Order: sequence, then structure tokens, then C-alpha cells
Amino acid sequence: MSNVKVAILSNYATWALEGRPGYRPDVGRHPSPWVVNLAHALARLGTIEVHVVTQTDEIDHDMEAESQGVRLHFLRCPRRLRAATLFVFDCERLHRALRRIQPDLVHSHGTEDVYTIAALKSGYPMVMTMQGLQFKIARHVNTPLFSRMRLMQVWEQWCLRRVRHIIAKSGHVAESVAPLAPQAQIHRIPNAMNPAFFEDTVRATPSEPQRLLFGGIIAPVKGLQYLVTALDQLRMRRPGVKLVVVGVPGRGSEGYYKSIREQIRALRLEEVVEFRGFQRPENMALEIAQASIVVVPSLHEMFCNMVAEAMAIGRPVVASRVGSLPELVDDGQTGLLVPSANPESLAAAIERLLADEPLRTRMGLAAVEKARRLWDPQQVARQTEAVYRIVLGTNSDDAER
Repeated sequence: MSNVKVAILSNYATWALEGRPGYRPDVGRHPSPWVVNLAHALARLGTIEVHVVTQTDEIDHDMEAESQGVRLHFLRCPRRLRAATLFVFDCERLHRALRRIQPDLVHSHGTEDVYTIAALKSGYPMVMTMQGLQFKIARHVNTPLFSRMRLMQVWEQWCLRRVRHIIAKSGHVAESVAPLAPQAQIHRIPNAMNPAFFEDTVRATPSEPQRLLFGGIIAPVKGLQYLVTALDQLRMRRPGVKLVVVGVPGRGSEGYYKSIREQIRALRLEEVVEFRGFQRPENMALEIAQASIVVVPSLHEMFCNMVAEAMAIGRPVVASRVGSLPELVDDGQTGLLVPSANPESLAAAIERLLADEPLRTRMGLAAVEKARRLWDPQQVARQTEAVYRIVLGTNSDDAER
């Protein structure tokens, strides 16, 4: 496959704009690292001209940049009232960018924003990576009847009834969307990891025996409150235990973040929990390496980069038995699975691993082997390129399903 131009429509990290006049970074805006990793890996194949088109309110005028062979198009857009207009102006903004780029194919990510809506309305051949599953997430968080998330559930159904090719990052996602998109061909391709998490030098970083790590956007669906409760139970039996939280509240989750800080104060855990804020991949890899256990107490996950990153570095994971997590974590081999929203089970699993260093070592080695086999970014890029061939009709072979 050569001379193919692909436009990825998605949220995207704005780091390439650092130092530019008119750029005001907001760490609460999700950087979508899986899209960054995939775009860079696709560009490294040498057969695809990769463009990324993303909207952001962090800039006061449209900007362009280049990162590792990927051409980035940042479009200025307002933060509010976009959904109230049914994304009419967003679609026109994105379509203007696509007309300038003239791609052979559009690859949209997610249904929690406008990108797949715009791709479907653009007229270009397209494929969607399913990122939202709003209809499942809404079951685990309190959603007001009249809210953006409710509207996005409607748009999600609209998109699923029309898209012809869907990339599902896990079996859980594939099984969830298949009944809602009977017309679509579903391709199973996981997220691509950042190469920083596969570095042997990072893996060699010594871990602290009592150090736990929670990483990711701080939002209700991530279940951090259950980990805090479990930590309160643990410290009575293991006084040296410590939790490092790497991440920031996502947009709209500021109230939840405040409740977590209040919970920590009420339980007098201020000396036990350390918040490290947002970290870029290289620093995140070091944070994982210094931990003995990575804990993922989520209420729902479609893939979970945090699990894959921890496994690539060789750290065992304690995770909820929900969504795609049982596909990522082999219970008893690369980590332990526990019931969701259950602090007692979470505390027991963490304590079991903290007390058994040889078990942690064996699980870590098994985790690295699985991560290298499944989530190497170049392997994911080649699988994605195969789907592009199918969408463009240049190859009759089926992609991995």
C-alpha cells in the first residue's frame, strides 16, 4: 500500500504547539495517547501519509505542526454550546479541513465527540475506532436527563447504524457494538502503546515494595473512591503502604475529584496518598516502574491503556473484573481480578501481592511477554493498514476479526 493519504479525526495531544503564541495548554483535556501512538506508528510504516485533524479550545487561531512524520491540523473551536447546535458548525469546520487535505480515507475515533459524525457526513471512505460506548458508561455514572452525555448516546446510536467498518479494541467492544451495527464489518485491533513502555532501561528501574499506582483521568467511571477505601483498610495491616495517583480530573469531573480529596482527608490518608498530576509517557513509564502494583478499580473499561502500559513494563495489575479487563489481565498469571466496587476484595488482592515478591516477579515476566506479543505499536499499525486496504477495496483479504 503506497501513496495513501489518511486523515485521522480525533482528540489529540497539543504538545507540539508548546511555545507558540496563542496556545494555552489545558491538562484537563484528554490527550488520547492511543491516537498519538497509532499516528506515529502508521507514519513509521513509510506507506501512509498521516494527517490528524483535531478541534481544541486551547488555541486562539488555527495552527499546524508536524510530529514524528505526522502532519497535525489544530482547529480552534469553542468549549461550550457545541452540542446545543447539534455540531453543525463543528462538522463544517472539520469538512473544510478535509477538503484542504483531500484524503483517500478518513479514520475517526470515538462517539463521545463530533469526529465520527463529521466523518460519516464527509462523503469520504471511512473507518471508525469505537471509543465511546456511552450507552454502557451511562449505566455506571449518574447522568442528568438533559445533558451532553445523553445527547451523545443518541448520536452514538446514529453513528452505529451507519458506519460500515468499525475497529474494536477488545472483544468486549466488538460484542457490545455488533448488535447495534449489524451492517458493519468489525475488525479486532487493540490500542497501540508508546514505545517508552517497552524500554528495557525503564523495566530495570527498581520498584518500591509498598508502592501502589493509580494512573489515568480521574473520573467516576475509574472507581478511585473504592481504592481509597481499600487503602484505608490496608494501612492497618501494612503501615508502609503508599498510593501514588498520576492524573488529573477530566473536564466535567472536577466535582468528583474534589470528593476524592475530601474522602482522603476524612480518612486521614493525606500522608499515604500522593497526587503527581499529569505526566507525559516517558515520566509515566518511570512512575509505573517504581510501583510494585498498578491498581485499576474501574467500573467499566473498553481497553485500558494503563493496564497495557503496566504489563509492558512488567508490573502486575490488580483490576476490576469488568468490560475488557479480563481480556487484558490473565487472573493469577499477569495480575489479579476482583469484583468491581468492592473495596474489601480490592484490599485483599493488593495485600496478597504485596506479601509475595516472587509472585509479583513471575506475574511481571508473564505480563511483559503478553504485552510485547499483542500491543507493540508497529504490529498494531500494520493491522490498521490492513483495514485501510479493505475499506479502500485494494485487498479482498479479511482483517483480524
